[in-house]
Amino acid sequence: MIYLWGFNSWLPAYLQKARHFNLTHTGFYSALPFILMLAGQFGGAWIGDRTGRRAAICGGGLLLAGLSIWLAAIVPDATMAAWCLAFSAFFWGATVPTLFAIGLQIVPTQVTAAGFGLYAGAANLVGSAAPFIMGAIIGYTNDYGAGLYFLVIACCLLSFGMIPLLRKY
Repeated sequence: MIYLWGFNSWLPAYLQKARHFNLTHTGFYSALPFILMLAGQFGGAWIGDRTGRRAAICGGGLLLAGLSIWLAAIVPDATMAAWCLAFSAFFWGATVPTLFAIGLQIVPTQVTAAGFGLYAGAANLVGSAAPFIMGAIIGYTNDYGAGLYFLVIACCLLSFGMIPLLRKY
């Protein structure tokens, strides 16, 4: 959720202020990640169900989301940066259904609602700090790229959380 909260909060400002998109282009490139995120959700779910390798898809998707954001921060072309951000959303989208499918295998059926409620609550509580942290980084450095690096680090580090689950899921 760090990705989603941070991405949603700062994408339009990043495109306008750091990449100098006009409002017309900003609207299109602000919507594009969510279209690709939906495609990633379908793709991740389909591959996860076909292969049973949900932890690998989840961890790999999160790692690729982070690397795509990193590319967005370093490419010189604004349009290419927007596409890198959109593809990061595609990869993050692939993590969502696989993560919930793994959760269904781990959480006992008697407490599924409570388990997912606690998971979603904790994830949103932690994720909701991302816009503040990114804003503080951007304010301190006066660089939107530095704010994106926070998402890169979070995605890449948290992708390793799937390693213990790789053998079983």
